[in-house]
Amino acid sequence: MIMPDARGIFLARDNKEFQRLVHYVKDKKVGGLIFFRGDVYETADMINYFQKIAEIPLLISADFEWGTAMRLDNTTHFPPAMGIAATGKLEYAYEVGKITAIEGRAMGIHQNYAPTVDVNNNYKNPIINIRSFGETPEIVSKFSVEFIRGLQENGMIATAKHFPGHGDTDIDSHLDLPVINHPKSRLDSIELVPFKESIKAGVKSVMIAHISFPQIDTVKGLPSTLSYNIVTGILKNELGFKGLIVTDAMTMRGVTKLYSNALASVLAVKAGNDIILIPPDVDEAIDAIVKAVKRGEISEERINESVRKILEFKYDLGLHKNRIVDVNKIRDVVATEEHLRKAKEIARASITVVKNDGILPLMQFNDKRILFITMVDSNDPYSGNSFVSEISKRYDNISFERVDLRSTDEELNAILSKLNGFDLVIVSAYVRVRAYQASLALPEKQSRLLKQILASGKPVVLISFGNPYIVIEYPNVKAYICSYSDAQPVVEATAEVLFGEISPQGKLPINIPGFATLGTGLSYPQATLRYGYPDEAGFDPAKLAVLDSIMEKAIQDSVSPGAVLLVARNGVIAYHKAFGTYSYDPYSRKVNPSSIYDMASITKVAATTISIMKLYEEGKINLDDPVAKYIPKFAQNGKEKVTVKNLLLHNSGLPSWKPFYQLCKTPDEILDSIYAQPLVYKTGDSTVYSDLGFITLGKIIEVVTGMPLDQYVKKTFYIPLGMKNTTFLPPEKWLENIAPTEYDSTLGKFVHGVVHDENARALGGVSGHAGLFSNARDLAVLMQMILNGGEYGGKRFFRKETVELFTKRWPNNRGLGWDNALSPYGKSALDGAFGENAFGHTGFTGTSVYVYPEKNVIAVLLTNRVHPTRANTKHIQLRKVVHKAISNAIVD
Repeated sequence: MIMPDARGIFLARDNKEFQRLVHYVKDKKVGGLIFFRGDVYETADMINYFQKIAEIPLLISADFEWGTAMRLDNTTHFPPAMGIAATGKLEYAYEVGKITAIEGRAMGIHQNYAPTVDVNNNYKNPIINIRSFGETPEIVSKFSVEFIRGLQENGMIATAKHFPGHGDTDIDSHLDLPVINHPKSRLDSIELVPFKESIKAGVKSVMIAHISFPQIDTVKGLPSTLSYNIVTGILKNELGFKGLIVTDAMTMRGVTKLYSNALASVLAVKAGNDIILIPPDVDEAIDAIVKAVKRGEISEERINESVRKILEFKYDLGLHKNRIVDVNKIRDVVATEEHLRKAKEIARASITVVKNDGILPLMQFNDKRILFITMVDSNDPYSGNSFVSEISKRYDNISFERVDLRSTDEELNAILSKLNGFDLVIVSAYVRVRAYQASLALPEKQSRLLKQILASGKPVVLISFGNPYIVIEYPNVKAYICSYSDAQPVVEATAEVLFGEISPQGKLPINIPGFATLGTGLSYPQATLRYGYPDEAGFDPAKLAVLDSIMEKAIQDSVSPGAVLLVARNGVIAYHKAFGTYSYDPYSRKVNPSSIYDMASITKVAATTISIMKLYEEGKINLDDPVAKYIPKFAQNGKEKVTVKNLLLHNSGLPSWKPFYQLCKTPDEILDSIYAQPLVYKTGDSTVYSDLGFITLGKIIEVVTGMPLDQYVKKTFYIPLGMKNTTFLPPEKWLENIAPTEYDSTLGKFVHGVVHDENARALGGVSGHAGLFSNARDLAVLMQMILNGGEYGGKRFFRKETVELFTKRWPNNRGLGWDNALSPYGKSALDGAFGENAFGHTGFTGTSVYVYPEKNVIAVLLTNRVHPTRANTKHIQLRKVVHKAISNAIVD
């Protein structure tokens, strides 16, 4: 009946703590142990050891309210109960229970002291808070029952706590004895409802709270734990509960303040408890109970009743057959990819945007100056660092500050003095539920600082990674997000919500007095790409994984020394991998997913076409205008009627290409030669893909904007879209991440970090037809913006009609600037894989990017197939195979 505490950490055999536990198990024959903080293997090893030396198998328990990670490091960490309820999905409560049971049993733990079925109807409650599913009996009951089912259907005893209800207190029973002065009728209508429903659902265990209910038991200062009227009278007799009854920890001040260890242990047994949890002195507690039996104060039958019940549960668990766990199987069960994915899925659905005065989502690559302040209610130097890391990945123009219990007034004043230099303040608050903590408010200094920031008029986004009620003191924040905990998947999901990578879904399962009502939860559509699993994006994972072998074989077959492939669907990057090396040098570094490639003719769409689209939309360029309107020299030799549209459609009559880099000495000579070119066929009669047309378009852009092409496209698109790895004329510091292209005998070396196209190189590296360098992620962002109808990250770059006009298939099977699925190049690359309306472009260096609009698919394939020579054409077949495999993996 006695259950001492243990920790799953390494202890030497002669360690006093280890010897203490050996004494309890071998000499005092305790019936079980409760495990607290520890590691996976140490916990399992400790449990196995004590099971081996125990005469009768031990019942092992733990508090796993939000998964095994509540007590054990490197296991699956779920949102707390309130976060689960915020999803509104009962199946998530079941899944959390199920996975917790599977992981816990693998480590030898049989009983979970969860769920917390208290109704959190007092926002000042310092110890329940996010541990509760919500503030109504209905919400708590529904989610508790599913959590219980998840646990018990997968072999773990669930425990409904803290009977008869700990929700309406403002005192932590770890520190003192809370008193709830409600009549029985009130308990029947609120507090007891979830317990009744849990019992109906077959919960096998109930934990009793250290709370005084003077209208139920008139003995002054008597905790429920020690009350016969509550434990036996209400729980056993009235509610008919026949399962295990366990006390809350007997070390808590809710008991020890008024009762000695010996007396409390005896009274707990007399009250009807089966398990006395963590008495302050185990030997004394056992001796006191034995003496009480010998003197007739407790009957032997009363003891036998509880012991029989405990033994029956051990039998049901199969401990009489096998009490030892196989530690070799733990790695296959605990914190598996499947479990971690489910935790992330639940976390994403839990994040609750409670207030948003038009400030969310944040633009990832805006020019706003952000001050980010982490406020922590402890001295833990690591608390909050994970979220800072997530923010740092997404935003550059940001300054980080940290305030904890060690922060001085001088440090806080220094933060205030910086406010004028920022446009927005983000405060991430870590006010978390902890035992022996009297308050769940921001510490006084931090609270004062936040109020001063608000008084300054600076817009504030407040994010709570704990107590959702803290905003009551700061109602003037411009946006408020409830994350409920700082579990890693929750932290990641919060960053995704903040920057629009996912659409917020959570709804408050509570009222926040004076601020928000139950059910509040604002949403906005996903605004940016995010990484995710294939099935999240709508792909068959196994079929998409075929790309691995395709790409690996391509490298083995010398299609290219290296490559990067990115596949996205429905706003989710489902595949982004690198293969091979930068070159065939035996010491060449491996390519990475962020590696940068020479885009070659992808420049035509990723720089020139999008610029023309913008200027057309702004009314600065008319597609039917003659090119000569912008470049009068172009009218030479019968070209006066050639329009901008003709250049975009490649039906101007201009030749495809000429070696101007050999024929001309300067960029101006090249341009003059192009403008003087005679037509080789009648305008509009034929379609001949022409670099000359796009070189000319690049110059039209410069004439209209008054800016060099590279500067215009960078300012208008690349910076706002956060395309940090996209540029003409890459700086020297990028070289180590840029794939080299062809060996140039005239230079006596490989072309590396300068444009491969000789004409573009002769034009200074910036041209409308070639010269751009980029990576797969940046191109995916650009294409997602196009796929979104011209919008990305909350910013509109084009009207939807403009995108449709340029990307649709025109009569000559091309788009305006864009390649199309039915053009010769499109057929070569796609071979019908992405349907007839696919658009994108290829690049001579071995690059390609295509969109399957009906299926919301983006595919970016980057190679340097021209290394070491352009004679290699194996990439043509690779494109077809890759796009076919992507298409085959789509799940409608």
